[in-house]
Amino acid sequence: MDVDEWVQYILNDPQAIKAVKALGVAVSVVTLYKLAGYALRELVLVPTLTVLRDVEDLHKPRKGGKIPGRVVICGGSVGGLLAAAVCADHFDSVLVVESEAWANEHGSEVPEKREYRTTSDGYQAAIPPRTRIMQYYVANFLQPPVHMALSRLFPNLSEQLDHFDLAPTLAVMRLKFRYGGIYSEDPYTDMSVKEGVPLTLNISREATETLIRRSVKHSRPNVTIKTGTVTGFTRKGDRLGGVTVRTEAGEVEERGDFIIDATGPTQLAFNKALNAAGFPVSPDLRVEYNPNMKYTTGVWTLPDHVRANWPVPGGYEIGVILTMTPDPVAGESRAFYLVTMERNQMLLTTGGWNAPKAAHSMAEARAFVQSLDGQERLPEWAWTLFDFLEEHEAECTPFYSEAKVGPLNYIQWQKAQDLPPNFVAIGDAIMKLNPVYGQGITKTCIDITTLDAVLRRVPSRLPLPNISKLFFERETPRVVGLWDGTRANDYGWSTTIPAKGEDLSYGAFMRKWGRDCIFLGREDPSIHAIWWSVNMMVAPGTDLFSPRIVVNMMRKKWLGW
Repeated sequence: MDVDEWVQYILNDPQAIKAVKALGVAVSVVTLYKLAGYALRELVLVPTLTVLRDVEDLHKPRKGGKIPGRVVICGGSVGGLLAAAVCADHFDSVLVVESEAWANEHGSEVPEKREYRTTSDGYQAAIPPRTRIMQYYVANFLQPPVHMALSRLFPNLSEQLDHFDLAPTLAVMRLKFRYGGIYSEDPYTDMSVKEGVPLTLNISREATETLIRRSVKHSRPNVTIKTGTVTGFTRKGDRLGGVTVRTEAGEVEERGDFIIDATGPTQLAFNKALNAAGFPVSPDLRVEYNPNMKYTTGVWTLPDHVRANWPVPGGYEIGVILTMTPDPVAGESRAFYLVTMERNQMLLTTGGWNAPKAAHSMAEARAFVQSLDGQERLPEWAWTLFDFLEEHEAECTPFYSEAKVGPLNYIQWQKAQDLPPNFVAIGDAIMKLNPVYGQGITKTCIDITTLDAVLRRVPSRLPLPNISKLFFERETPRVVGLWDGTRANDYGWSTTIPAKGEDLSYGAFMRKWGRDCIFLGREDPSIHAIWWSVNMMVAPGTDLFSPRIVVNMMRKKWLGW
């Protein structure tokens, strides 16, 4: 029967016509459902829950000219410097007040030499020039939004990378994720650095901060950095009028039309400055818990011949080499990470929850890994690498950096009443996340990108509208998932001390759903790609509840396959 005969057959058969109509309705419904889902995701969820749209506008010329005012930023570390870069694009002048003179005077270049000390336990530790930065020499984990922001804020980023010999650290984002020892392939296997691919910089906190500081100084002439410590805010009517600064010459006042708290864990505005200036802040805004964890990182410098004989498939490369992430359901609370970064450095991190014994030698690190649940699933080359590193340990001159993670907190500024309209906080002055997840600088980039988007929507005149309200309302849905997700994960271990009014059952559903997504991803690479994208902050968290994942979850639960 040819096509014409089929058509005539259907047209002459009432039942066939009904079937065709039903099929047409079904196709239409499915098409409309997919279109509605696509529109919801692209027009609502992505712009609300991520900075993927706003990041495109960073450093674009401001419509209407700059705001004729002065910004004062309290704190000159990563958050303060990035906020300065953004505000310099919107205001006539920006003042950054940084308490450590070394950072202002020498912090735009990486020192050639480091100072060391021998600890009471007999191992080597470095003495960082930045005394207030935890693990200054340890690698940052920079999710793709960091490179997205930096490459737009600083169009000459490639030149700055070349200046510090950091160009080789720019790479396609890879996790090399091993959950309970089982490996999940990254969705991006082509290592070609190109447009549209999620990129990262495999660099230390030292290199990150130095790169950003130099980039700001070379690109924003309307930014001034002053050495001093902000001790309080001054009030002017219904808003802030400036800050008080303690300097070597005494206390001075600095006028400001817009004040930003970038003091990090000090959380100056919340702890004292706003209350003292006559803007009461409720202590109940801060939610706090203690993960009770610690980790130790050995920093090795690999000579040329060590890198040339690197016993890993594919040879030596910069980035993640080997990891194991603990599975709380299996009762494991410890993890290890082995990565390489700039200046031929390698980092070996061991630690976890319930304060495990630290490893301060390759022999101790091997014993640590051998005791982990799932270690039997590691590839054979991992043990060859451990033997190789132990053989060359002395000439790699490792030193060790300790991190004890104390109480973590989230100040829910969006719930505050009567904040001054010309104030915002960023970075750790809003939310102090568990550093083991490596989200701090990415979260700061979300903050400053959000601030840029808010400033683009206000007129170029003083006094400013209620920037505080606009900022915290826009920022909250983009970062609250980081707090909820990491807190839920930390609550998976019995030694975590939960927040007031909570117990460790908080987030149990979230933990289980995330774990199940990991297991489904082992069978279906497309599901792993969704999980990966959400965790790398290049997709909204709602993608983890897409119909594809929900259907597969139900199939597993009800059918067992």
